[in-house]
Amino acid sequence: MSRLGKTEKTIFTVAVIALLLFSYFLYDDSLLFPKNGNSQMDLIGSVATSQNDVRRKNLDTFSWLPANREDRIFDNDSIYTGERSEAQIRLQDGTIIRIAPNSLITLNMKNGQMMLDLRYGNLVGDINKGTALKIKSGEKEFNLDGSGKIEFKKSHSGNVDLRLLSGNLNYQDKKERKTLEKSQPVAVSQQGMKPLVKPVIELQTANNTVFVRENPDDPMAFAWRAQGNIARFEMEVSPTAAFEHVAVLKETAEGKSDVVEPLEPGPYFWRVKAYEKNGTVALSEVRQMTLAHLDAPVITAPVSDARFQMEVETDDPSKLSISTEVRWSAGPLLKAYHWQISRDEQFTAIVKEGNSVLQNILTPRLATGTYWVRVSGATVEKKNSTWSAAVPFTVQVTAKKEPIPERPELVAKDIKFRLPRPEERRPASEMAPKLEWKPVSQTRGYRVQVSKDMSFQAPQTYEVPSTATLWSQVEKGQHYYRVYAVSPKGQLSPPSDIGQITVDDMRPILTVPQLMEPFNNMSIFLQTQQEPFIWLEWKKVAGATGYTVEVSNTEDFSKILYTSTMQNNRFLIKSKIPLGKIYWRVRAEAQGDTPSDWAKQREFTVYHQKNETFVK
Repeated sequence: MSRLGKTEKTIFTVAVIALLLFSYFLYDDSLLFPKNGNSQMDLIGSVATSQNDVRRKNLDTFSWLPANREDRIFDNDSIYTGERSEAQIRLQDGTIIRIAPNSLITLNMKNGQMMLDLRYGNLVGDINKGTALKIKSGEKEFNLDGSGKIEFKKSHSGNVDLRLLSGNLNYQDKKERKTLEKSQPVAVSQQGMKPLVKPVIELQTANNTVFVRENPDDPMAFAWRAQGNIARFEMEVSPTAAFEHVAVLKETAEGKSDVVEPLEPGPYFWRVKAYEKNGTVALSEVRQMTLAHLDAPVITAPVSDARFQMEVETDDPSKLSISTEVRWSAGPLLKAYHWQISRDEQFTAIVKEGNSVLQNILTPRLATGTYWVRVSGATVEKKNSTWSAAVPFTVQVTAKKEPIPERPELVAKDIKFRLPRPEERRPASEMAPKLEWKPVSQTRGYRVQVSKDMSFQAPQTYEVPSTATLWSQVEKGQHYYRVYAVSPKGQLSPPSDIGQITVDDMRPILTVPQLMEPFNNMSIFLQTQQEPFIWLEWKKVAGATGYTVEVSNTEDFSKILYTSTMQNNRFLIKSKIPLGKIYWRVRAEAQGDTPSDWAKQREFTVYHQKNETFVK
């Protein structure tokens, strides 16, 4: 770019100076339109106080000038107060006009009477006794006279609301004259003056309402009713009762609003503001409400991937199943629950489902396999939560193996038995070998095997309910036996030790022994009576295991001198015996058999030698 020439520089400088001058004139046009020192304007008052942004402008000028304390106010001057700004105007008659923030008024004299043209905003006027104040609002004009303090409020709708704060003031327009009442504000419009009815708001949504959201943006419905010429409502939701922070602000022309904004669960406060068309604002009471999120239940048992293993006492495969408990926790809003058990995680193969008002259930009987369980909840108002996280678990059921019984212990391992003779077969006698063993717990009975060989190749088998039995099919010879304990389900214990059974043939009838010595009627001479040493002898009897000898000095054996049982067939008398006739007899005996008859008795005579003379 080429440098500016001398001519261009001159033109640019003049343009900048002209722009600055025009800008100043826009701000202060007093140089363009001089007021001749205000000598031609009527003084109507002065600025008593000025705070922040307070400006004034005359009807004949374009710019606004700052209104400072003690500045004079002339006829047709306008006063403006900005945000958070106030001013007080002292009129010539002593009336004080207090101008609230965001207000605009024009002061002029009409027919020698002060007139306030209230464009918008709020004023407070102190009217002295004996003075009158004319008020203009649009095309409507009215007078106030008396002594007192009054508040003016004008909205952008054009109406002026009057509220008597103190004293006694009268209202008068072309149609009527009325005395203002302190307890009743009035509204002044083109139609005249009428009592001001402040909007009344009645909240219809109950206090302490609990809103339950299934989703974060579920609508919460609020409703209210209002009386008055309402232009709009503002509904506020705040986490604090003082509304320092407004979480939700809804504007509506209707007496209801749905809040869909996402909020954290917890307590909240809400209220409604009603804005009348004349600018009046009414505030409702503050009510409380609670927001709760409908969280899904949380399954606490079984834990994820839990395994349930159990042995069941059954022989029926269809009965190999068990039940297990499912427990969960949930929020206080959930009062009823629906549960499902499925064989797949997508719950397309549901095994069982049901309802419960408790936070636990006992599942139906489940066979071996992997399952998934989930739970949802419902409120009293039938609002349903989402499903809980699906929890997998595994069931493994097997038939319980019965414990093997202990091996029995034989009472007798070596049994000897002789076949009885026909005449010995009496009910009281044992007709067969008795096999016996000690009891074993948790059994239903015993199995007895008898075999001719110790390997039990072809045994005789008997089922016995008790701990003893008779071998009824007894056979002569050598046999072996063993015992098993049988469990309730038929399992066999290890076998007992092997016992031995020896069966002898029936024994012959014992015959009467044949006496040998001393001969019958024999005389025996003794040297001494103390140790006679007399031998009694007889022949052995087949089958006998012993003999019984009786010695008596009476023929009928009513008085027994000696008796003895022995295995040998001889008996020695070596104790003192009386002199004279001695009788003796013998019988054969066998274990478990009937003794033989007594042998026919014999006798012998005992003599004793004394002084070489034998004395009978």
